Amino acid sequence: MALAGTNNIALAGGLRDTGVEASLQGFIPEIWGASIQDYMEKSLVFGNLAVDQSALLANGGDRINMPKQSELTATDTYGAGVVETLIDTNLAFAKTSAIEDSYTLDVNKAIHSAISITDIAKVQTSYDVMNMYTSKMGYALAKKVDQDLARCLYESVSFNHSHGTADGDNAGNIILLNDTHDDLIIENMGVANMLEQIYINDGVASDYVMVLNPAAYASLFKLAEFARYDTVGQSFGSEVPFISGYAGKLGGVEVVVSNNFIHTTGSTASVATSVPKGNFSANGVTDESEFLLGYLVAKDAMHIAYSQGLKARVQSDYHLPSLSTRFVADSVYGCLVTGSTTAGNKKVFALTSPAS
Repeated sequence: MALAGTNNIALAGGLRDTGVEASLQGFIPEIWGASIQDYMEKSLVFGNLAVDQSALLANGGDRINMPKQSELTATDTYGAGVVETLIDTNLAFAKTSAIEDSYTLDVNKAIHSAISITDIAKVQTSYDVMNMYTSKMGYALAKKVDQDLARCLYESVSFNHSHGTADGDNAGNIILLNDTHDDLIIENMGVANMLEQIYINDGVASDYVMVLNPAAYASLFKLAEFARYDTVGQSFGSEVPFISGYAGKLGGVEVVVSNNFIHTTGSTASVATSVPKGNFSANGVTDESEFLLGYLVAKDAMHIAYSQGLKARVQSDYHLPSLSTRFVADSVYGCLVTGSTTAGNKKVFALTSPAS
């Protein structure tokens, strides 16, 4: 939305202190920005699971380089059981000529939500009306941020996404949650498969989060181990984390539900209104038809960074022809999913049913 110049412009505070605009002096965009950001944070699901790296951009910039460290191994210091002397030891330093690779987080996403409001003086004196607008704008920003993070996850775990040749860094990390093709029902064997992969990967249940689509989540209520008449997930109470969409625990793993899954249809990424699908099991196949029930994500695998001062910025101007004030709330950010298919560094898994 272009903010055309007018006779009365207020990009940083109240309007002019003369005439009819005097009653509008109380408008402070920073207050609206804080309120919008509050609603934005409450509405995030994927966003609240991501590690916020915005502090690294405190001095400006639009790119963050994060080290991609390979796993190291340990060995016995003293060889052949000899511990009396330090003369013959196995102490050695590994030498490498290659520089450790790095992940790159580019802050290159810009989104906005815009609205024009008449009778701004009335809005400013009524918290309920202000609350209505800020909540809607905050939710709009949060939904878009969540969908971008969902796209990052999708591209990370899928082969040949967008019918192209690109494979995600985590493509091939797959966990079957049932044994039936095109089935969205989570079975006990699927939970066992998930826990096995966690511990094989040198992790523990508390290191990961399950993010499920609504249909897969609903199937959990067919598992007596998850749903009881007096509770859900067997973990409500003091253990409930402050994560939007939190729905309990399964096998000690926190379960989160979201309807912002992204998948690829043809060559276009779009929100999955029913069942998200993709190609998760075989490289070289462009038929993206496997059911995606959700993701298993390590808590340090997803990263997000907002440009300085642009997590939820609010700007406005007074539009004289319509006697209204126009607001734009915008955000500038970038996202990154880390991990690989190497044992010990598997941080993201696609939760699926078997391929046909």
